[in-house]
Amino acid sequence: MIKTAKRYNVSFAAVKLSSAMKNALPIWYHLGAKRRLRLLNNTRVSDCLRERHGVTYVADLLGLAHRACFRAARLLSNDFIPSSCECAECRTDASRGCRHPLGCCKAAAHLLEQVRPKWHPEFEPIPDGLTLTSKRIEANAVALESEGETIFDPTLTSRGPVMEAVRVFVDPRVHDEPPAIRARSGRVVNDEEVTAY
Repeated sequence: MIKTAKRYNVSFAAVKLSSAMKNALPIWYHLGAKRRLRLLNNTRVSDCLRERHGVTYVADLLGLAHRACFRAARLLSNDFIPSSCECAECRTDASRGCRHPLGCCKAAAHLLEQVRPKWHPEFEPIPDGLTLTSKRIEANAVALESEGETIFDPTLTSRGPVMEAVRVFVDPRVHDEPPAIRARSGRVVNDEEVTAY
């Protein structure tokens, strides 16, 4: 089965991913990761993240990277992270056996930095204007029930479970490329720099 999948270039190949789908992707050996993330998969910190914090998916990392105590410590200093914290979340992590909860938060933020923009959960691409309006979506639902004609939905964003975005005959060279964006109609005027005194 694996040989057949390789022969026909079966791959996870969504053009654009919804936020829910980005969050549902596994973080370890992530498809859209830089090489550095693959090196970080087997370190002591990553073992702690897996075993004590239960990190499996991208969404699990977001909770650690956006923890209030970690963000407050990061505002005070970019590099130095205190060794202890008395918040409820850090105490819970310590009771599970984590020696440095804020260090794990820092590691989670670093792991998220290794995910390319197309796959990053906090990156919002430019809207392509291809999604149907809510009225047309409702009209499609009614048409499906009455076996009428539906309007084609040209959206490029993959929604739903991760397995919905697996494709066959995928060109592996375009795996990480951002989606093409429809040219905007009318004149596009670039912002001009103005100096005011």
